[in-house]
Amino acid sequence: MLKESFWKITGFLIAVSLAFTACGSTDNPEKGTVVEAPVVPDSDEVTSENPTKLSGSVKDKTLNYKISDEVMFDIENGSSESLKRAASQLKKNSADYSDNEKILLSIAKNLMEIVWPSVPSDIPTVSVDNNNPYMGAINSAKNGIFDSSTGNVDFLSTILPAIVVLTSNPSEAVLQKCEKCILDAQKINSKSMLANYLGGVVYEKMGDSSNAERFYKLAYENSSSETELSVAYARVLSKNGNQELASKVLSSVSSTSVNDIQVLKQNAYIAYEKNDLQAAEEYVARVLQQNPNDLDFVLFRAKIFIGKNDYIHAVSLLDMYARQNDTNLDYLVLRASVQLDWSKNTTSATETVEKALRLYPDSEDALMIAAKLSSTTDAPVAGKYADELAQMVLDKNPKNTQALSYALEGLILRENWQNAYEISTKLINMPNVQGDSIYRHVNICIHLGKKTEAFEVANNAYNSNKKDEALIQSYVYAYTQIYSRDASLSLINSFMDSSSSKMKSFLYYRRSYLQRTEDTQLADLRSSLIANPRNSDALFRLYEIYYEKKDYRKAQYYLKQVVAIKPNDSSIKKLNDTLTQLIK
Repeated sequence: MLKESFWKITGFLIAVSLAFTACGSTDNPEKGTVVEAPVVPDSDEVTSENPTKLSGSVKDKTLNYKISDEVMFDIENGSSESLKRAASQLKKNSADYSDNEKILLSIAKNLMEIVWPSVPSDIPTVSVDNNNPYMGAINSAKNGIFDSSTGNVDFLSTILPAIVVLTSNPSEAVLQKCEKCILDAQKINSKSMLANYLGGVVYEKMGDSSNAERFYKLAYENSSSETELSVAYARVLSKNGNQELASKVLSSVSSTSVNDIQVLKQNAYIAYEKNDLQAAEEYVARVLQQNPNDLDFVLFRAKIFIGKNDYIHAVSLLDMYARQNDTNLDYLVLRASVQLDWSKNTTSATETVEKALRLYPDSEDALMIAAKLSSTTDAPVAGKYADELAQMVLDKNPKNTQALSYALEGLILRENWQNAYEISTKLINMPNVQGDSIYRHVNICIHLGKKTEAFEVANNAYNSNKKDEALIQSYVYAYTQIYSRDASLSLINSFMDSSSSKMKSFLYYRRSYLQRTEDTQLADLRSSLIANPRNSDALFRLYEIYYEKKDYRKAQYYLKQVVAIKPNDSSIKKLNDTLTQLIK
C-alpha cells in the first residue's frame, strides 16, 4: 500500500510539473504593470476554481515525499524564523538534496527575500528546475505577474501567486484574484502566518482597513518579531484610530533592525495622528538625516510645520519640493492651505486648488480645501459653492463632519437659512458635538423665527456643560430672544464678574441690544472692544449705528477693522466699497 501511495503521489507531481512547464510566461510585459500569466486549462480533478481538497495531514501534500511534517509546517507557516528553521533541518551537501528538497529550499529562500527583506538570510542557494508550478509562481511574482496557472493543488501552489502584492502595485482585478488565493489557502491551513500577512497586505491595498487589521492581527499573534508585519499592522491600527496599540506594536520592533527607517516613519505617522507634533517632527528629522532626498518626508515635514503654525519653514520645504514635483496632490493641498490660512491670498489659493481638482477631480482632500475656501470667501471654486463641494465629499463619506461644517458656513454667508437649518440639525445630532455648532444652530433658528427651538437646544447643551464658553454664549443669546429685558439683563450681569476677557466682550455686545439709549449702547460696545479689540460683531454693530446716523467716516472706520479681521468675506468688502463711494 505504501509503495502504491508513493507512486500515485510521485506520478501526480510529475504530471503537474509537465502541465505547467510554461508557468508564468508573458510576452514582454510593460514595466510596472501587473499582467496575468497565460492560463493553462485545468483538468477536471484540479482547477483553480475547485482546488484539490487536501486533508489536514501534511503527508497528503505533493512536495512532502521524504520531508518531515515539521519542515512542511514551518515552510507553510512562512515566518522568517520558521523558514530559517526549515532550511536548517533540510541542510546537507548540495549534491545530496532531492528535487523536492531543492524546491522547498528555493521557496524558503525566495520568501525570505520577498516577504521579510529586513531579516538577513543564510538559506543556501541551490540549483533548481524552474519548470514547476511553485517556482513558476515565484518567478512570475518577481516580474510583477500574477500566475493563474499553478492549479492550486496544495497550500503552497495556492498561496504563492499572491506574493505579487509585495513586488508590484497590482490592479483591482489582480487584488481580487490574490484575495481568492489567500482565502483558499486559509481553508487548507488557517494558521499560516504567511497567508494571514498577505491577506492583510491585500486588504490594505484594497482600502479595506477593517479586514486588513483582522488579518494582520492573526499574523502578529503568530509572530510579533517581523519588522515588515509590525510596521504594516501599526500603520493600519493608526489609520483605524488605535494609536496606542499601534505604538505598542512598533515598540516590539528592534531598534537595530536594518529596516529601522520604516519604523521611524511609522512612528512619525502615529505621533502626527495623536497630534503630538513635536514627536512627529523629531521622527521625521531622523528619517531625513538618513535619507535627505526622501521627498515624501520633505512634504510630511512641511505638513507638520503647518500644524505647528510655523509657516515660514513650511513654505521653504514646499518650495524645495515643488522644484522636483509641483503636481503632487498632497503638495497642492498643502500649498493651497498655506496660501489661504497664512498668506490670505485667496486668488492664489483658488488657482492652486482648481489645479488640484483638474488633476484629481475625485480627491476628498482637494474637495475639502475647495469647500473651505468657498465657505471663507462666499465665492465659487471650480464653479461650485461650499455646500456643493462639500456634498461631493459627503456622497463618498457621509460621516465627514468637517464637510458638513464647510457647507453650513457657505450657506450662512449666503443667508440660505433653510438649507443651513437642515445641515445644522444633522451636525448637532452627531456624537461629540462642539459648542460652536450649537451656537450656529441657535443663530440659524433665530433667523428662521424658531426661537423656542433655539432656547431648548441651547438650554440642554448648557446644562450638560456649564463651563463651556461657547455653550454659555448660545444660552445667553437664546435666552435674550424669549425672556424679558430685565430677566435677560440679570442673566448677563450674573456671568460678567467670573468671565474671561473674550467672554466679557461677548456679554457686553449682547447687552448693548438691551440698552434703551444710544449712549448706553455705545458704552457697552466700547467696553466689548476693550475686553477684546478683535470682536468683529461689536465692530460691525458700531458700523451699523454710525451708518444709520449717516456718519459714514466713523462707520467706515469700524468697518475697515472688520475687513482686516475677515479679509476674505466678500460681503463685508462690498459694504466697504459702498461706503467709499458715499464718502467720495
